[in-house]
Amino acid sequence: MGDLTRYLNESQDDREVCSELYAELKKIARSRMRGEREDHTLNPTALVNEAWLRLEKSAADQWRDRKQFYGAAAEAMRRILVESARRRLAAKRGGGRGALPWEDELPVAAPLSDQRLIGVHEVLDQLEAEEAMNAQIVKLRFFAGMKNEEIAGLLDVSITTVKRRWAVAKLWLYEALMAED
Repeated sequence: MGDLTRYLNESQDDREVCSELYAELKKIARSRMRGEREDHTLNPTALVNEAWLRLEKSAADQWRDRKQFYGAAAEAMRRILVESARRRLAAKRGGGRGALPWEDELPVAAPLSDQRLIGVHEVLDQLEAEEAMNAQIVKLRFFAGMKNEEIAGLLDVSITTVKRRWAVAKLWLYEALMAED
């Protein structure tokens, strides 16, 4: 995967590069979709395809590095899932509120109700305005399903920093979501 940084600035016509990027995005999407409802209308392939289309549209200027690319991919997947949840809630006129699991022992991409997913999305935008790195860690962990070690490598910080910021972000999100309820 180290060669991907070099390829991010090369032509999109290179099928091998696109294939590697697509495979990595599909791995992230599979991880993320494990945390979604079983009856979700999107599957990992559909999520990646939609994210890929959005990434191609947004790549008018070239990607600087892996961090920017995978951050954009996680954001695209987050927005796709939130839009899907909003459509389902609009169709249902409501939806159940489930408890939001915050324990580290639980899967990283824990299943959320549609309403809770939208709530996380909205407060995450607030967190991003206050603490951009904490929001990036939440996105990569919660929406891309990455582990602390992967996030640390991607953001070029220590694992301890990721763990500390994750703990702060969890508390901030929890309090923001409880205040919203």
